[in-house]
Amino acid sequence: MIGIYLSANNDKEGFRIPVNPPELSFKQDADGEEFSVAKIGAVKVPKPMKLPEFSFSSYFPSQDTHYAETQFVEPKKYIDQIKKWMAEETVIRFVYVGGSFSVNDLFTIESFEVKDQFGTSDVDYTISFKKYVPFGFKKMELVKKSTTPTVSAKKKAVKQVVKKETPRENTKQIPQTYSLVKGDSLWKIAQKYTGNGANYKALQSLNGIKDSELRKLPIGLKVKIPPEWTAKK
Repeated sequence: MIGIYLSANNDKEGFRIPVNPPELSFKQDADGEEFSVAKIGAVKVPKPMKLPEFSFSSYFPSQDTHYAETQFVEPKKYIDQIKKWMAEETVIRFVYVGGSFSVNDLFTIESFEVKDQFGTSDVDYTISFKKYVPFGFKKMELVKKSTTPTVSAKKKAVKQVVKKETPRENTKQIPQTYSLVKGDSLWKIAQKYTGNGANYKALQSLNGIKDSELRKLPIGLKVKIPPEWTAKK
């Protein structure tokens, strides 16, 4: 089942897009430069790729509908939340699952346009995102090496003591299992155990489930639960 989720501040705020867009546009451009060289002509110098971008258009329904992916929320609440993120320059997590490809990464909202359409109170909108790459400067410290051997180093040179390590106990935990019921998905299971549905990738990897199988998981399928999820319970 296709779904688009937006969240921020460690998933303390966010929502699922209520009506899936007809298409999701992915864009990534090269950043090469073109020069003119005498007797050769135009040449292009390749450079690193630009940051990926996503955009889509959909609408916020003005009333509860049977085809919405979520419980009804007034369009104003969606709009206010997105505008707040943009005003505060918030980095959000963009999650797209169930399609021919999946996305689960940090993005910034580059543009958000809403418009009323005549004949209905639904709110049309277009939104675009650009991948966020964190960066920062690290302070470098130079450490001078001492060429004079220390007392402990001299003792080690005279006699080496080999310590035998006692065998460690096998603390590997056996993962628990969960049987799928009607309406279940890996997203819902991850949300149930961790409080964050975006952690579904850990379930998918542990159980060897392909992206193409996410929308057709059989009822009754036993899914292994990562031990660290149950340890927190």
